[in-house]
Amino acid sequence: MPHTGKSLATVLALLMAVSLSVPMPAEAQSKRTKNTVGGAVVGAGVGYLVGGNDGAKAGAVVGAIAGYRKKR
Repeated sequence: MPHTGKSLATVLALLMAVSLSVPMPAEAQSKRTKNTVGGAVVGAGVGYLVGGNDGAKAGAVVGAIAGYRKKR
């Protein structure tokens, strides 16, 4: 049972991250915000595939930093 709870929590966290990746109208002009959130979502997905729950957390942080620092 605990394994199912962890998987459900991870899926819910990823769904929440995806829903947050869609910018609100006020943020639509902020390319940096889009890049940061998009990087976090992609990083979380890749991190989950590579390292499970802990990898998803680390991947989200690394992806957010990469997206924030993106030039264009």
